[in-house]
Amino acid sequence: MVMCIKLLSILVSPLLFVAPSYAAFTTTNANNIHSAVLGASYNYLVRPAELTNVYLEFVIFSINSVDMKSQTISLSGWLTVKWQDDRLTWTPASYGDIDMIFTAPSKIWKPEIIVENSVAGMEIIGPDNMLFQIKSSGEVRWDPPGLYDVHCEMDVTYFPFDYQTCYLQVTSWVYDTNKVNLTRATDYVNTEDYNENGEWALYSNSVTETSRTEEGETFSTVNFALTLKRRSGYYLSQIIFPILVISFLTNITFLLPTDSGEKISFILTILLSLAVLLTLIGDSMPTTSRHTSILSVYLSIVLSLSGIVILVTVLNLRLFLKAKQKEVPNWLKRLTMAILVPCSCQSPKAGEDSAKVEPFIKEKSNAVSVIDFEGEKVDVVENNKLKNKTLKRRSRRKEEFEKSPDTVERDPDFPYLCRDISGMLDWFFFHLFNLFNVILTIIFMAILAAGSQPK
Repeated sequence: MVMCIKLLSILVSPLLFVAPSYAAFTTTNANNIHSAVLGASYNYLVRPAELTNVYLEFVIFSINSVDMKSQTISLSGWLTVKWQDDRLTWTPASYGDIDMIFTAPSKIWKPEIIVENSVAGMEIIGPDNMLFQIKSSGEVRWDPPGLYDVHCEMDVTYFPFDYQTCYLQVTSWVYDTNKVNLTRATDYVNTEDYNENGEWALYSNSVTETSRTEEGETFSTVNFALTLKRRSGYYLSQIIFPILVISFLTNITFLLPTDSGEKISFILTILLSLAVLLTLIGDSMPTTSRHTSILSVYLSIVLSLSGIVILVTVLNLRLFLKAKQKEVPNWLKRLTMAILVPCSCQSPKAGEDSAKVEPFIKEKSNAVSVIDFEGEKVDVVENNKLKNKTLKRRSRRKEEFEKSPDTVERDPDFPYLCRDISGMLDWFFFHLFNLFNVILTIIFMAILAAGSQPK
């Protein structure tokens, strides 16, 4: 047994010290491959076969910008282009097991492809110094990187809850479909190295094959589709919220006291604010009539509503400051009794009680009376002489209004004066416009939130 083990060790030990001989890369072998496959017999102007299938894949690196105004999108990435050239084959074992070499674009045939919807210029893809990778089986791989600025039609209907679908359209430029056929390598865009964008999220992507025909020739096209979803958080706080606040401030005009003199200035300020917001939104939208933003429509309606509020306020002020307060038109009397009085929860006798707040002077001999005119208390001395000199600084129109006998005597059939009706109109329009504004806002916001869907 011992003799067998010694004999086996003697036979195996020489094999343990024999260094394995593997072929390694040498410049001589690489030069020989280049001389063999890229010799004088190879013509780079001749395509590899009667019909050459070129396989495309797009690897996206980032979405640099999406310009809504010019309807363009900027992408960073590279195309992976592969095709088979049987003239570029060799046996690796004959060349030190080298199964791959690199060569310049000017040495071998390559497909002429362009980005059809580019806005930066119609040029052949790929720089002249980009090396090609050639395998021993004859497969050629080309990875031209690029910054692609392409046209993208923007649908801003549901801004800022919108989805945008943009395309990178790669087309064969020289060879028609009978000579070169562009084919998708995968059914999706490669996003392994994708960096997230702060404004847009990459919702989905796809790859399709189409063709275009010009002058009787058909050229193949591969479309890389990217569906983007807008991140709406910024726009909710910077656009949506201010619009809603300003739209509801419009109705506050009816709550301002008429004597304050601030009604017109307040509503004009609101109107100008809405006009500025509408201008800002319009400046960021594409100048096209194919798609109209629902938010712009809503803002236009609110702006028109503010114009109506201005008209109502002006007419109401004229009614309040009317010199002859008892001269109420018949149509306004009917409107008051049919709508304004029930809506303001007043009874017909309420008009009689309102006479208590009208400005007049009670005569008392050897006594001091107090006049309450719109919250102002004025001392009156004997013989109805005014002691408070502030009354002298009132405007002539207001003095005439105070001394008018129409402000004291009321019609028992219609005990309301013009100023009473003006207050009722303010109360009525405040609730009416509030109701309209709430319904309008709910409808438009619901459409914005639920109507947006990816294409």
